[in-house]
Amino acid sequence: MSETAPPEQSASSPAEPTPAMELDCRGLNCPLPILKTKKALDGIEVGQILKMVATDPGSVPDVAAFSRRTGHQVVQQSEGGGEFVFFIQRVQR
Repeated sequence: MSETAPPEQSASSPAEPTPAMELDCRGLNCPLPILKTKKALDGIEVGQILKMVATDPGSVPDVAAFSRRTGHQVVQQSEGGGEFVFFIQRVQR
């Protein structure tokens, strides 16, 4: 009797939210990704989502601190291939 490996479990993440705007911050270092994110969020409606892509590892704690300070909600975040992807929902302020 031969043993077969169980089917591979995929680490699939939930479907990406649909962003109202995408912001490419690849190659930028602190504080530029956060400054550009703030400006982009100011340009979308309350409830809409901004997708921001950065390559600076410092963007992870920076986005977390930014969301705590402003109240904007990080609804999804991922990392892969040296890129950090954030989906940030604008809240009313």
